[in-house]
Formats: sequence, structure tokens, C-alpha cells
Amino acid sequence: MRKHNCQRSGGMALAACCFLLIPLLSGVRINAQLAGATLSGVVSDESGGAVAGAKVAIKNVATGDVREVTTNADGLYSAPNLLPGNYEVTVTATGFQTLVQKGITLTVGAEHALNFGLKVGQLNQTVTVSEVPPSVDTTSSTLSATVEQRTVVELPLNGRDWTQLATLQPGVISVRAQASTGATANRGNRGFGDQLADSGHRPNENTYRVDGININDYSNGAPGSVLGASLGVDAIQEFSVVTTNYTAEYGRTSGAVINAITKSGTNRFHGSGYFFDRDKVFDARNFFDGPTIPPFRRTQFGGSAGGPIMKDKTFIFGDYEGVRQGQTLSFSDLIPSAAARAGNLCSAPVPTATCTPHTVTIDSKVAPYLALWPDPATAIITGTSSNGDTSNIRTSGLKVLNENYFTIRVDHRISASDALNGSYFFDKAPQLTPDNLDNNIHQVFTKRQMFGLTENHIFSNALVNTARFAFNRVVGLVNEPLKAINPAAGNSSLGISPGLFAPLIEVSGEITSAGGLGNLSFFGHHYNSFQADEDLFWTRGKHSLKFGFAFERMQYDVLSKVRQNGDFRFNATSVTPLENFLTNHPAQALLLSPSVRGEVGSRDSLFGGYVQDDWRFRSNLTFNIGLRYEMLTDPSEAHGKFGLLNSFTAPPGSGPCPNVFPNAFGPTNVPGCTVPVSSMWKSNPTPRNFDPRIGFSWDPFGGGKTAVRGGFGIFDVLPLPYVYTIGDSLTYPFSLSFSQQGLPAGSFPDVLPFINPTAPGTRYFDPHPHRSYSMNWNLNVQRQIASKVSAQVGYVGSHVLHNAFTTDDSNQVIPNFVNGVPIWPCDPGVTTQCVPFTSNPIANPNSAFIRPIFFDDTSSYNGLQSQLAVRDIHGFQAQAAYTWGKCLSDGDGAQLGDPYQNSLSSLIFFAKHGSRHGPCDFDIRQNLSLNYLYDLPGPHGDSALRWVAAGWQVGGIITASTGVPFTVITGGDPLGQNSSDQFDYPDRASGCNPINSNFKSTANLTYLNASCFGLALSTLSSGIRLGDNGRNQLYGPKLVDVDFSVIKNTHVPRISESFAVQLRFEFFNLFNHTNFQAPLDNNTLGGSLGQIDATTTTSRQIQLGAKVIW
Repeated sequence: MRKHNCQRSGGMALAACCFLLIPLLSGVRINAQLAGATLSGVVSDESGGAVAGAKVAIKNVATGDVREVTTNADGLYSAPNLLPGNYEVTVTATGFQTLVQKGITLTVGAEHALNFGLKVGQLNQTVTVSEVPPSVDTTSSTLSATVEQRTVVELPLNGRDWTQLATLQPGVISVRAQASTGATANRGNRGFGDQLADSGHRPNENTYRVDGININDYSNGAPGSVLGASLGVDAIQEFSVVTTNYTAEYGRTSGAVINAITKSGTNRFHGSGYFFDRDKVFDARNFFDGPTIPPFRRTQFGGSAGGPIMKDKTFIFGDYEGVRQGQTLSFSDLIPSAAARAGNLCSAPVPTATCTPHTVTIDSKVAPYLALWPDPATAIITGTSSNGDTSNIRTSGLKVLNENYFTIRVDHRISASDALNGSYFFDKAPQLTPDNLDNNIHQVFTKRQMFGLTENHIFSNALVNTARFAFNRVVGLVNEPLKAINPAAGNSSLGISPGLFAPLIEVSGEITSAGGLGNLSFFGHHYNSFQADEDLFWTRGKHSLKFGFAFERMQYDVLSKVRQNGDFRFNATSVTPLENFLTNHPAQALLLSPSVRGEVGSRDSLFGGYVQDDWRFRSNLTFNIGLRYEMLTDPSEAHGKFGLLNSFTAPPGSGPCPNVFPNAFGPTNVPGCTVPVSSMWKSNPTPRNFDPRIGFSWDPFGGGKTAVRGGFGIFDVLPLPYVYTIGDSLTYPFSLSFSQQGLPAGSFPDVLPFINPTAPGTRYFDPHPHRSYSMNWNLNVQRQIASKVSAQVGYVGSHVLHNAFTTDDSNQVIPNFVNGVPIWPCDPGVTTQCVPFTSNPIANPNSAFIRPIFFDDTSSYNGLQSQLAVRDIHGFQAQAAYTWGKCLSDGDGAQLGDPYQNSLSSLIFFAKHGSRHGPCDFDIRQNLSLNYLYDLPGPHGDSALRWVAAGWQVGGIITASTGVPFTVITGGDPLGQNSSDQFDYPDRASGCNPINSNFKSTANLTYLNASCFGLALSTLSSGIRLGDNGRNQLYGPKLVDVDFSVIKNTHVPRISESFAVQLRFEFFNLFNHTNFQAPLDNNTLGGSLGQIDATTTTSRQIQLGAKVIW
């Protein structure tokens, strides 16, 4: 039996365990990312003296629930964990008039300060104040903002994804180089949600919470379905975006906390029904579309309802949303012509053709596989190749997505001191996609579930406790074989081994690749998170204390099947690739071992604890002081089967490894071999994770309208299971691929007898990783300019040390270092010039490739962040957020080497930080986001004119930003790295402008000046060096996007006071501005260098909607 990690890790870990037990023994809790709000302040008399014993009654207007607290000897009151919403506060004290403050809005997860000044008089004398209190936060050093319900529901959202609205806040940007949802494996293995980066932190360093429950997916990224969105706009009451220097309540990672709360029922029945429609007939043509817009239709529909089960006691709310999306995919394919199928090659020569007509005998083993391509006799032929061997055909298929989402929440008041609430959501989204030849249908599938139960108990006026138990489950299946349309694709007799279908057949450059059901690489993700946490709030004197404890058990299972049916490649020799195929002369076979296919099951637990003190040192000065501790247990594998290299390198002559297929997997002392391990590391980097955090908030003028705030804190970046699990699934002992060249004639498809076991793909994990953490700091000023206008400007910085870094293959030639500069040797067999040494041994010849994880990445961020907010002035509200920042890193891949389209999947590890260091993959230097809603004035009364002209509203989101960074690479292997995934930088000519500002006027949208780049100079005496134009040194075109909506609200008081019908007209990219993407697919030296072939936003799209609100 394994000893508990507290025992295994020595005295320091034992002390940490004791620290964690304290809140358990005292009934305290953990990870206090609470969904509730806190209202606190000071009650004073006319002279400014504290009023002790004053009664403060805080009433939720919607539910009627009242929380009563009493001021202490310092006149301080505090009411933690209140349900966000509208409140009315009544303050009473003997010898003073009663004071009633209305119009108080408490927001999710925020701490609101509200002071009261009482006047001498009788209790039956009441003073009512309706003026909205100042919106400046004078008690917290945390940078955060709230996206309120009206903003969530009424701003135009393409796909109705509420998480998109987080980008309205300064410092938060959407990662524009994220793989599209159409790139199923690239997107699905990295998370389907819309990835956001905050103030230089990686997207998978953010935390998403709904009703206090962590809902991050298996990639630790944004929640989302196959649609790439997180539904539930009509179920979200509001959410906050906590970006910098949050208090010790928050943990798990170092990025932003997106903290949402769902709507709850009230004493009044309320709800809505809605329908939204997008159709290609309303859309503009994309710049890269053909003459017609591809067919597309999406409808989103649903309804919500809430109300009391028992008035003032039990409430319920539910929401359902469905998506039905269909898109016709059109393909232009090349197939063997009728003549080629009969063995008649070069049947239609032209004067320039290099072949002569001849006849070949179709190999009997190959003949059945010709049925994988459509018969030219029945296909829609659009052309024939010049030599007559292939025909151009047009095929089409329907991609269908059906998504169903629902959520339900129940709130129950057990007694005056006890309240219970529970919430559950379910989202299921299968998407069916045909392949190019319409042979097979593969499914991409997501299913997400969340359940949480929270109990809030008031022990006394000064002591409140909250406990929560929750569960989050995410399933993602990428390219799951579903149905064979073509009978040949579903014919198992064409498989290379039992249980498989026809392998993928690639005939280089001549015909479209074809294969049987399952010819796409499959990835299956199953993630479970079990959560328990507890928080204790204690008000004592001028101190508002919080204690907490958190536990999370994580289970992440991944099954990867790369080329599960096998892959045969036919290349040109003295004859064409097609002739080699027809006569059965394969060039290469790539196979996944049928006996080495396993699911990796990672298991890990997180323990956390904190203490936080908000010390009201003076009436206008508050200190926020906290300490958080959190650690991970040693990760284990569900089948006891983790496998890691026992050393990264293997000395010449030390191999081969004796424990690789077909031999049994087991221990070995041969260096550079994969061996069984019980954990991913030899020493756990997390038991000493103590995180101090300190900040202040100062109101220099004492009026509650100005705040000077600052803070500094340590935030851990924990090596959660997403860091290593999918990479494990792609390497031995969970997966083993064979690649065999030099195959004899006639070996297709019966290739297994000719396969020789080769070195496997392997995994390396730094055995003694450093603790990964971020130092975050900020200094900012917030000022209320007018009663409903406020502004904020500040400096935000961070520095991350020892972050996880991975590549797809670091098994490269180890260079020499001359004055710290990596130099690769020239081929000693060539004496006339320096050419790459292609026979130079790689670091570990016992491995085909190595997917490593090192904890050596550093990053930094420095930024100016500002915002201006206008709150509801005559129906107008607006917010502008501007960020000017700079993010630098040594690489941004932790889960996979290429998390984004502009990432290099295998940065040169041996060259260390010098060659890797550069702008972050998500570095957007300047970003402006503006959103607004305006209720247009209209006539009053009951006239017909009012029905037509009243109730109109406009709104919109305007975004403008600089471009996405990208890297120019050389292509090939000019360094002689000899790995499976080489990248090298070119030199850039001094004084040469690499950007072609006139690219829009060029025939191929050539964004780069190719003459500025070239291979790095090398000589026999100096060797070969890296080029000087390093990672992410160039930026793509800027972006300007305008989304706009027009809404017509018609109230129908004859049905009910709140009944209304709403018609919506939403325009995305209103002015149809083409925002070109950087040349991410054409960044290699050559004829197409710098050619842009994609946009980063859609063309103008129009969405029509209707809602019934009651």
C-alpha cells in the first residue's frame, strides 16, 4: 500500500498537511472562489464617530430574503456570501433616525463597501436614499470587473457564447491563432472552448467557475462544445472577470478567474422563450469564398422559467437551449480516370507530356481498393488531367451539429440561519462530418455535466460558513468512426488486420487520399473533477477574516489512435505514383501496433488552504493580506502503467532497448529506454507552495469616489493532468507506431510480415521539476468622474518562472556551443562547402521521437490597462477598455508543442532560451474594446405611434487591435537536426523592411518581402548556426471589427406588467471589413512565402432573433 504523500515527502510536506488539517478540524473550507457577494462598511454618527450595535438589515428585493447583521465596537458591519442582485438596506440604531438605502446592486464574487451616516432622531423617522452609491472599489486591491445581466443578454453574440464577453475587460484578449472548430483534431485535443489570454498568462492558466464550481475542461481551458461556444446566455445572471492580484481565496493557477452565477427563481414567476436564426442568404461572401456562398443554416432556440415553489423560501429556475446547424461541404477531388482503372495510362498525351501511352496490369490485391474512389461513370466530372490518368470530380456532403443544453437551479431557505442551493447543467453536442470523397462519416462529440450543492450557515452576527460539494465531467471524442457510406469503406476484409477497415491510401500529388471507416486519427478524452470546499467568514474588530480549505480529485483518461487503420504511401519513382499504386509498389507504410493501444488514465488530487485578512486600518485605507497553500499529490496512472525515459540521451552503443515490442514492457538499465514508473516525477515540486499576497486600497479624499490600489502576490501554476496526459497517450507504452520504407513489390496491403520493429516514440519528464509560479503585481487609480461615470488606469505586470514547456520532438542532434551560441557541425564527408551532417547521431537513437516536459520556461508581461464606464444615463450605458502591453516567453506549449496555429511544435530545446525567447504566441500589443447599449427615446402613451416608434434599442461591440505574431522558418533541415520535426530560423537582412504594406494590391496577397530573408551563412570553419530572425518577430495585419444590433421591445401590459415581445437584428462584422490573418500557412522560405490565405474574422453575418419575455 502506498504511503500518503504527506509521509513520503518529508518534514516540509508533513507541516503542510498539518496546516491543511486546521481548517478541517475547525469546520473551515478551501478554494473560496465564491459566487456570492460581500457587503461591508462603517456606520457612523454626524461627527464621524462609530455607532456600535446598529442593526443593518439587507433585503434581497427579488426573493424577500433578509440578512441582519450588527455593527461592532468600531461601527463595522460585514455580510458575506450574499446572492448577487438588487438590495435594499435598512440601518437602525437607538437615538438615530432610520436610514433606508435603495438601488444597491451586489455583483458576483465582489466585495462592496457601503458606509452609512446616521442623524440623531427617532427610530420612526425614516430617511430614504435612492441615489446610486459610488461605483469605486475602495476596499480591495484586486483588478476585476463585472459583466451584468443586461450586457450578457442584449449585446450581439455570434453563437451566443457568454464567455466571449470577458474580452470586454482590459487585459483580456481572444487567442486569434486558435485552431478553427473545423480543424477537429487540432481544436479538440486543445479544448473546444474559445481560449482567452489575460495579462500575459496562458489560456490554460485561467479558471472558469459557475456557481462557485470549477468547469474547466480536460485541457484546463475554456468550457465549450463542438460548436466552440459555451451556451447558456439566458441562464447566466452575471459574471465577473478577476484578472490581477486576487486574494488568497483564489488558487489552482495564475491567470484570470471568470466567475459566473446562474439565475435563480424569485417570488415572481418569470421567464423567456427565444429563437435565433442564421442563414447564408443573409451573409456576405468571404474574401476567399468562391462565386457562391457555401450553404449554411443555424438555429438556436429555447426557453427559461423561474419562480417560487414556496414563497420567500424555495425557488427554482431552469433554462433549455438547442442548436441545429447544417453546412453543405463542397469538395473538388481527383480520382483515377476510367482509362487508368482499366490499366490504360497516359491515354491522352499532349505535346508537353513526358509519358507515352502504355498499359499495365492492375494488381489483384489493389483492384478491390479502387472502389474507395467514386466511379467516373457516375461521378460529376469537371475535368481530366492532361495525360488522362485522373479525373476532376465535385462531391458534397452535409455536416450536421445538434446540440442540447439545459440547466436547473434550486434555492431553499432552511431557516433564518441556513440556506441551501443546488445547480446542474448538461450539454451534449454531436457533430457528423463526411470526408472529402463522402466515403465515411466521423463524429466529433462533446458532453459536459456539472453538479454542485452549496450550504450557507450563519453561526452568529460575526461568523458565517459556506460548504460546497461539486462534480464536473467533460467528454470529448474526436473523429470517432460512425458510419461508412461507401460499402468499400465499411468492408472489414480490406483491413490489414482483424477489426480494421481499409487503410488510408496516399498517392502523392495525383489523386485524393482515400480510406475506410476510421482512417482519421481518433482521440478520446474523459475528464472527471470531484470538488469539495469550505469557507469561514469571521468579522472581528477592523478585520474581516476568511479561512478556507479546498480539495479536488482529478481523473483524466485519454485514448489516442493515430492512423488506426494504417497508412500506405505511393511515391514517384521511374513511373508515376498512380502507376506504382495500380501495380502495387508501395514506398512506405505507417502502422499503429494493434497490440500496443492503451488508454492512459491520470489520477491526481489537489489540496489547498488559505487565510485572508481584509484589515480596515483606517476609514479610508484597507490592507488585503493573505496566505495560500496548495499542493498536488504525486500523479498516478489508473493501470499502473506510466512509462518514461530513464535518461534523455543514450550513449552510442548502449542500445537497443530490450523491453520494447515485441518483448514485454518492463524495467531495464539500458540508458535512454522507457521504463515503468509509478509517478511522473521523482520529487514533487508542489509541497512547498506557500503563496503570500498583499495589497492595499486607499481613498485619499475619503468620499468613496477615488481609490489608489496596488498589490503583489505569488500564484502557483500547478502541473495539472492536462500538462502530461495527452502526450503520454501518444507515446510508448500506450501507443507504438511503425514506419517501414523500402517495401517489396506486392506488399500492399499484406505488409505485416515485412514490418521490422523500430524505435518507439517516447516520453521524458523532468524528474526533479522546479516549482512553477507567477509573481503578479499592479498599481492603479480609479475615479468616479460623475455619478454614473468612472475611469480607471493602471500598470499590470507579471513574471512566471519554471513554467511547463513541451515539444512534439526534441530528439535532435545536440549542437556544440561556442561562446554560448549553438553550432551544428558540417558534414565531414563534404570538403568543398558546409552542408548539414545528415548522419550525425541524434540525442537518443533508442527513440523515434521524444515528447519531453521541462520546467524551464519563463515569461513576462508589462502593460498599461485602462477603462471608462458609463452606467445607465437616460438609457445609455457603455464601457471602453484599452490595453497596451507586451508579453515575452520562451514558448507557450505545456500540453502540446503547438497549442496555436502560430506556434512552432518543436522549438529547439538544446539551443536553450536564447533561440526560444520572443513574443508570446498570443501577444497582442494594443487592444481596444468598446461596447454600448442605448434605449432610443420614443413617444409615450397608448397611441399607435408608441407601438411603432417606442421600444427601440441599439447596441454593439467594437474591437480594434494590432496583429498576431508569427515566425518565418526555413523549411527542410539546414541545421542537420535529424529529428522528425525540425524548425530553423532564417537570417533577416539589415535595414530591409520585411512587411509589404501594399500586400492587398498584390496578386497573391503577399504580406512579406521575401528578399529580406535567407539561410544563415555557414562555413567549414564556423559550422552552421541558427538564423537571427527568431520566434514571433513579425506581426500580422491589424484587426477592426464592428458588431451591431437593433432590438425592438414591445411591452404588452394587457397580458401582464412584465410581458414583452422582442425582435432582434444582429450584424457581425457590420461593415464587412476583411480582417486578414497572418500568413501562418505560408511562413516557409519559398515561392509562397508571406501569402495570406485566410481571414481572422468572418465576413458580415446577420442573425435574426425573437424573444418573448414574461
